[in-house]
Amino acid sequence: APAEPDGPGSAYLPLDPVRIVDTRDGTGGSSTELAAGETRAMTVTGVGGVPATGVTAVVLNVTAVFPTQASHLSLWPSGTTRPVVSNLNVVPGVTVPNLVVVRVGADGKVNLFNNSGAVDVVIDVAGYIAG
Repeated sequence: APAEPDGPGSAYLPLDPVRIVDTRDGTGGSSTELAAGETRAMTVTGVGGVPATGVTAVVLNVTAVFPTQASHLSLWPSGTTRPVVSNLNVVPGVTVPNLVVVRVGADGKVNLFNNSGAVDVVIDVAGYIAG
């Protein structure tokens, strides 16, 4: 296990990547694509090596797999308003990954939103921020 941070402040703690969401096979919840305008809450604490408590943000590799339309995906902490910015911009039929750092909601979840069309999503956790 990584060393815990000393003193005040936050620390980034890397992890070997672990798949925590895959809508193609149901890892992490649903085995259906995200529909146009759909938001899903995903648990990111207590899974994939991320502690259940003390986590303020997670580092995720988010991949949009074969979107049916040009779209964008946004991630943000649960319990807060969806931002007007995107984390991934996609075109039809092209798989696109992006590294995303996102704060974690008080319930240990982040939200994922798909703007248009349908898309499968794969998420690997690569680390977290504690403190």
